[in-house]
Amino acid sequence: MSRTAESHRRLPTRQVHLDFHTSEFIPGIGERFDKAQWQAALRLGNVNQINIFAKCHHSWSYYPSRVGTIHPHLKFDLMGAQIEACHEIGVVCPIYVTVGWSAFDAETHPEWCVQNRDGSIHVTGSLDFSADLDTKRPWGWKDLCAVSGGPYHAHIVDQVREICANYAVDGFFFDIYHDQACYCPTCLERLEREGVNLDDSYAVTFNYTQGIRAHMQELRDVIAETDPDATVYFNSATHVDDTIRFRQRLFDLNTQQELEDLPTTWGGYDKLPIEAKFHLGEGSRVLAMSGKFHKSWGEFGGFKHPDAMKYEAAAMIANGAACNFGDHLHPSGELDVETYRCLGEAFRYVEQIEAYGPGGVPYSRLGLWLTLDRAADYGTANILLELHQDFVIANEANLDQLEALILPSLPTLSDAQAARISAWVQKGGKLIVFGAGALSNDRSRFLIDVGAEVIGPSDYHFDYTVVKPEIGKGLVTTPFLNYEPGLRMQLTSGESLAAIREPYFNRTYATYSGHQNTPFRLEDSPYPAIVRHGNTIFFAHALDRLYYKHAVRLHRDVVQNALDLLGYQPAVAVTGLPSSGRLFVLHQPEERRYVAHLLYSPALQRGEVKVIEDFPTIESARIAIRLPETISDAFTIPNRAPIDLAQEFAVPAFKMHTAVVLNY
Repeated sequence: MSRTAESHRRLPTRQVHLDFHTSEFIPGIGERFDKAQWQAALRLGNVNQINIFAKCHHSWSYYPSRVGTIHPHLKFDLMGAQIEACHEIGVVCPIYVTVGWSAFDAETHPEWCVQNRDGSIHVTGSLDFSADLDTKRPWGWKDLCAVSGGPYHAHIVDQVREICANYAVDGFFFDIYHDQACYCPTCLERLEREGVNLDDSYAVTFNYTQGIRAHMQELRDVIAETDPDATVYFNSATHVDDTIRFRQRLFDLNTQQELEDLPTTWGGYDKLPIEAKFHLGEGSRVLAMSGKFHKSWGEFGGFKHPDAMKYEAAAMIANGAACNFGDHLHPSGELDVETYRCLGEAFRYVEQIEAYGPGGVPYSRLGLWLTLDRAADYGTANILLELHQDFVIANEANLDQLEALILPSLPTLSDAQAARISAWVQKGGKLIVFGAGALSNDRSRFLIDVGAEVIGPSDYHFDYTVVKPEIGKGLVTTPFLNYEPGLRMQLTSGESLAAIREPYFNRTYATYSGHQNTPFRLEDSPYPAIVRHGNTIFFAHALDRLYYKHAVRLHRDVVQNALDLLGYQPAVAVTGLPSSGRLFVLHQPEERRYVAHLLYSPALQRGEVKVIEDFPTIESARIAIRLPETISDAFTIPNRAPIDLAQEFAVPAFKMHTAVVLNY
């Protein structure tokens, strides 16, 4: 099935990913499974899809397999019983198969494992058994090599064929793939055949990734022989980051993109927007994944409060994604009723709003150009999210649909991309550049005319910015600190909007002053901090990475001033929403409507965990719209309160989440 065809099939919106990684040292596997209890729990949770297990990280199969190894304490077909229980009540149940981690396979077939250059087995995590085995608490797995043509790949294919032949299969979830250099016999043969330099670790890893791509394609083909409509997901490359598997687009082998996360401890609540916007912009269906767990995937007895699950679910829908929460089945096979009671509270809310999320695509006239540098990309996104400036992921294909574009601070543009952006600016596009974002890869020259030429890096470890009135609205007029220095530039045709103020000297053992940074000099340096050149505003500092690490509000606010100075007007603007609030705009062209989702519940740092807890009432939010279509009517969800249309209107008071549906 083509990506386009897949994108028009709606995913079940209220899903559970059920872990079942279960040790051979635990008896009574599945002995308390009861069809009626299973079905009652799923109904209580308002679940319409649940991923169930064929094979876990311990290597055990949970059905009578002739290919895999059945859990030594399982006495019946647990997977088959779960499929029957799900299908009787109309719940979809894709089948989980571990790939990269499989402990019993690794112990009994070391030749199937990923091997380092010295022939040792590659391990993810720690498997140090040098201490007393009875007291050591290892975390780690020996990695297995599933490249096409290898014996472990053949083993996985045979098990998938077996499952397809014997069960009604809704889909598959294949887990654990890495970027790694592998020197196992199969990979060495591939490397030699293709003439890859074994000393080039990048080339070796790239070759491994191509072998995994072929493995994925063969599994897709095998599954399609039985059911071409079955979903297939490889938990590998959907995260938008600088990995070979992402850059090589292994996610193209998925029928949908599932964004595994646990925002309480995996980096917070602002990771989802970039990833959802990227994959929806690619035309994919998107599923957002979190967990019922407090700190870690798979923890027993860890509970997220229903309020937090409700917020997370609403945020998933607001980002155009279906919802999935992770659970871990007890070895007894009995679903935890309290988990599904808590989940049911969230999913009952999802059922009220799900028609206004999945199937929509992000809509904005402001674009973020990705660099795949986490601090640069997410620092920029954090600035925009807190300013309530919704955005899309920009590329050459959608550039002409944008009014404004931000280039983060890592130099990643090709000459052709820079020329394309320059032509867009000449036609009226508004461009903001941070730091080295418009420089050549060697940082010697600008690829886009910003009205200045680069001299080089600063001699100082930090510096200060002094803004001029044109861009200084709401900012301090005295020098404010930048924890990292800006580029030294010389004006050509641009206008300076701010100057760099340098310190007297760097703080060293030989020269220091006071407790922290050296004070600023009393005169501006000759180097501009902000330059305007027509429709382009250039910041000498990497404000994105500075904000990602240091969160200086002055840095965020000066970006808003730059957008205002360029005359950028968003398609949907919100005021009266605190900075922790979020605005996400979706376009659902088939329904002839836009949906402006508003959320508010600040993530609170409690110990090592970010906690969603408070739902204060938002009473003063207002929305202004500048959409290309004429809006015929509007109402809020979930309560369907009508809106008196105007270019700007008040949003009825809400807690946690609401959305304004704008029909045309």
